[in-house]
Amino acid sequence: MSKETNLVSRREFLKDAGLVVGGATVGSAALLSACKNNGKSGSVTKYVCPLDSKEFDSLQALKDHYASAHEGVALPDFKTLNINGVDYSLIINDYWSLAWVLRETLGLYGTKVGCDMGQCGACTVIVDDKPMYACLLFACEMEGKKIRTVEGLADYGNKLNKVQQAFHDANATQCGFCTSGFLMAAQALIERNSSPSEDEVRHALSGHLCMCQNFKKTIEAVVAAGGK
Repeated sequence: MSKETNLVSRREFLKDAGLVVGGATVGSAALLSACKNNGKSGSVTKYVCPLDSKEFDSLQALKDHYASAHEGVALPDFKTLNINGVDYSLIINDYWSLAWVLRETLGLYGTKVGCDMGQCGACTVIVDDKPMYACLLFACEMEGKKIRTVEGLADYGNKLNKVQQAFHDANATQCGFCTSGFLMAAQALIERNSSPSEDEVRHALSGHLCMCQNFKKTIEAVVAAGGK
């Protein structure tokens, strides 16, 4: 968050507001807010009691409150996920997929869910520099890993990175539903191979489906991004 701007994008709002909600409806919550303080960048972490919504500055303070105010009720374990450079402490059920948590818990809707079976690639995110299907990953197993979503590519939503710009320039989108997955796979490829050939691009995108059949322009965009 070193770059200051007066523009507030949806991505920056979501990141800076940092409301982390777990549970079926409003459920259990921890609050992490990476916000601006008097014009300076900084991070503020707040923990919210899942029963009465009182806020605390530390997890220990929340535990102490929970023990005294809600005697006999066990406090669920928190998991910490690092997403787009921000640590989120939240309560995650063991069976929740990473895709579900990103969308339904954190509101990062750029990660799409298509087949939900690891066959279409729409939910692709980058985990420790590798493209992975978020629908096949258990969120509870993602602690200690660095996760990037499509919201983490642009500079606070104000400037497209070179892969996004290449997609825009080549008109490599139609309905757009699959685009974020293609972008994340392409980003991972460009990071490990700065100038991929067309065959290498085809191989990297082979796990992705575009129902609009816009593969030609997508491949052209990724090749072009590698040349920048």
